Amino acid sequence: MKTMKYIATALMLFSMTSCELERLDYTEISPENFFKTETDLKLAVNSLYYDFNPGDFKSVYSADYSGYQIIGDMTTDVLWSCWAWESDELYFQQWYATVGGSIQDHAYSNFERYNFLSKARNTIRRIENSLVSEEAKTLYSGEAKALRGWMGLYLYDMFGPVPVAPDEVLDDPQTFVYLPRLTEEEYDTMMETDLRDAIRDLPEVAEARGRMTKGAARMILLKYYMIKGYFEKAEILARELMEMEGRVYSLQPDYNYVFSKEGIGNNEVILQLACNSTASWYSNYMTAEVLPADYPWAEKATGWGGYVMPWDFYGTFEEGDSRLKNVVTGYTNKKGEKIDRTNSSQLAKGALPLKYGMDPDMKDAQSGVDVVIYRYSDVLLTLAECINRNEGSPTTEAIGLVNRVRNRAGLSALDDSQTASKETFNEALLLERGHEFYLEGLRRQDLVRFGKYVEYANARIDAINRSEGRGYFNVHEGHNRFWIPQSFIDESKGAIKQNNYDR
Repeated sequence: MKTMKYIATALMLFSMTSCELERLDYTEISPENFFKTETDLKLAVNSLYYDFNPGDFKSVYSADYSGYQIIGDMTTDVLWSCWAWESDELYFQQWYATVGGSIQDHAYSNFERYNFLSKARNTIRRIENSLVSEEAKTLYSGEAKALRGWMGLYLYDMFGPVPVAPDEVLDDPQTFVYLPRLTEEEYDTMMETDLRDAIRDLPEVAEARGRMTKGAARMILLKYYMIKGYFEKAEILARELMEMEGRVYSLQPDYNYVFSKEGIGNNEVILQLACNSTASWYSNYMTAEVLPADYPWAEKATGWGGYVMPWDFYGTFEEGDSRLKNVVTGYTNKKGEKIDRTNSSQLAKGALPLKYGMDPDMKDAQSGVDVVIYRYSDVLLTLAECINRNEGSPTTEAIGLVNRVRNRAGLSALDDSQTASKETFNEALLLERGHEFYLEGLRRQDLVRFGKYVEYANARIDAINRSEGRGYFNVHEGHNRFWIPQSFIDESKGAIKQNNYDR
């Protein structure tokens, strides 16, 4: 598929292979003989889920550098990688329009996913035009619209508006069209149309773990509104999610249970990737990415010793915070040796964020603990933020919402200085969100929204330039978005315009 061309007849139909989304065998499938039965519709929607599977190291939620939760944290203060030079490039935000090497490859693999939006739109249209029952069409088109919105959120967060083929282009796949990026207004329309339809048409509870629901669609649109700064709209959505508390969602008493094998399917999770330790493409590799090779877990568990939580950020946690339970500062290795930051190159850089609990059925690097995408605690903190921004100061309700999350972590309520003004409350919220959502890929968008992304990066850059004599350049507001690889701009004949990267 050419960069600027969408081939409508080339519908790739993959089936999900986790325990939640079954495998079905088929041959000689084409748009002309497909979309005839409810099973066909389900298979077509399953093909869209495939792009989000965690086990493919080129997927949206890969545990590798290209993964959204990794790149969303590793360009911030909460996550560092012990591997290769790319750690420096990302952590210190050293990217620009003509950057090369592996970091360019990551940008390329992420930006090219804009083609998913056209693929999903074509799937939606074929579902809506099929002759199966209206009930089935409503369900599966709703899922497809939610998945299109999910990918749209991911792309917008990283790059801003991306090119999207309109229906008339999809109807004429043999003609080359050089697509420009959508305007902000056009992107809003796409996102709101798809996700509002999904909220209307999806069930509150999914038939299988990991499939789209009303709550998941609301959460995706809520995140989009927060990125855009539409705080009044966001507050309405957050309150709609709050109305589902007790009936669908709740705040679990134990933070660490949410990320454990025992906690799979718990009702704090609004959206997750269903994982299976026996299916490599649907396994959670995050534990292996963090785990040192000599860590004394089951002998069959593999550790690659990659990611750490920098010590500076670790030091911002309050004493007694239960969210540190699985953040490891030292251990006794398989040889019985005491390992800490003085004798470990990995621990010298930071603590081990073993957020996902031990899976006794872990197979080598493959864990069956679900990858958590969105949680109910995010709803509580987001609503508190919206109230503060919309009212101009923290209300009793907003303070109470934050304290619910803090109390669950074993901490006392916010003090008077933290709730004295809109500004001090925002500072407290940003720190609380960092502690609550580390390794969940939300830190980058949080820092951007609070106006701290560039500030925090330049503080890191100045510090390492002084201490190690590096020559890193200071970054600017253009770095709130990632660069678009030049090859896409060249192929578009100038239809695609670059983000602001004038070093």
